[in-house]
Amino acid sequence: MWLRILGRLVKNAAKPVSVFVIPHNGMTSLRFNLPVLLLLVFGVAWTGVTIWAGYIAGRHFDYYVTKADNKILRAKMAYVSQQVGDGLAYLEMTRRTDNQLRKVLGMDPSFMERQEGFGGPQETDLADFRRMLTAKASEIKETSLNNSIQKMQDESRKRLSSYTEITLYLTDRHNGARATPAIWPTQGRVTSPYGYRVHPLRFTAEYHSGVDIANDAGTPIYATADGVIRHSGWAQGYGMCSVVDHGFGYSTLYGHMSELVAKEGTAVRRGQVIGRMGSTGTSTGNHLHYEVWTGGMPRDPMKFLQVGGKGAGNFAGLFDGIFRGL
Repeated sequence: MWLRILGRLVKNAAKPVSVFVIPHNGMTSLRFNLPVLLLLVFGVAWTGVTIWAGYIAGRHFDYYVTKADNKILRAKMAYVSQQVGDGLAYLEMTRRTDNQLRKVLGMDPSFMERQEGFGGPQETDLADFRRMLTAKASEIKETSLNNSIQKMQDESRKRLSSYTEITLYLTDRHNGARATPAIWPTQGRVTSPYGYRVHPLRFTAEYHSGVDIANDAGTPIYATADGVIRHSGWAQGYGMCSVVDHGFGYSTLYGHMSELVAKEGTAVRRGQVIGRMGSTGTSTGNHLHYEVWTGGMPRDPMKFLQVGGKGAGNFAGLFDGIFRGL
């Protein structure tokens, strides 16, 4: 039965089919007698050619789109590489500035390298990277670019850590300078120096732990450095006196005052009035007894007074404009 059906289909496919071509301009009509099988073969071939042409066109379209994307990507990579190169060059400049700043401040320039190991963009690294930038964008390797970015990030962290250390160092130096007695505590003339002397009342040789500065009663007395008033009141022999704790191992004493201006526990700044000259306690006239203590021992105040002269400060003033308000 299947053979009969197949034979009938083949027989029908072999029958001709008439195709008429009728022009609309009065020309003679054309008639073509074509087998059904031929028309079927032509239809299948036309469909195949159409599918193949669409596939080829699609492949070429994807190729050109991918090629354009790659070109844009290479251009972007070249731009990023150039930016990384500039960043490495700037970081090299900051590294040199960091070393110069450490030398000026008396800090160890190689401290950061010893702490974190040698790193950062060296001259050879910058030279290699510049050579890579001069190559074609397609030759820029992603690994080399990533390594350069990593070096830039590591060097940035080092510079930030170093500048933080420098800031803390300067702050400590500034605070230490502000805590160092460096101005004259009052105006007047020195009537009794530091060291051994003959006591003006007992006429016996004794150790004088400070200097006496004489002037009129009521002459202002100034704190010679930043600090906190630890004592403000009467003391045996010193009369009305103030003791200022400056930190960093420094403290100063101001004796024989007629008036105490700053109360105990008050924070004072260098040059601030803390009292007025008088002749309280064991005294023969209006004067200020001034002492400087470091490490629990009295020191010659003249060594501190000679730093800047009367009414002047020491190098701490250089930092005041930077650290004002700390």
